[in-house]
Amino acid sequence: MNGKSKDLLTMNQDEEEWLEYQKVMDDVIKRSGLNKSIFYDLRGNHDNFGVPVVGGSFDFFSKYSFTGRLGRSGLVNSVTVEVSYSIEL
Repeated sequence: MNGKSKDLLTMNQDEEEWLEYQKVMDDVIKRSGLNKSIFYDLRGNHDNFGVPVVGGSFDFFSKYSFTGRLGRSGLVNSVTVEVSYSIEL
C-alpha cells in the first residue's frame, strides 16, 4: 500500500486500504473454497513506509496480510510455484 501525505513530503500507509485488502482476500478464500494457507503475500518496500517496528501498531502488513495473520515470520528470498495440468489434443 502506498500513501503520500497531503504535503507530499512523507509516506504513510492508510489502514482503511489494508482493511479493504483483507476483506477482498477473505472473500477470495470464501468464494474459491481454497485453503488460505496456500496464499503468500510478500512484504514489499512500500509495506514498510511509516513502520518504525515490525509487529508494532503501524505495521499493517503484519496485521492484515495472510502472512501476518498466519504467524509466518522470517524472510522470503524466493517462491516456487508448482503446477500440474494436462493438455488434451
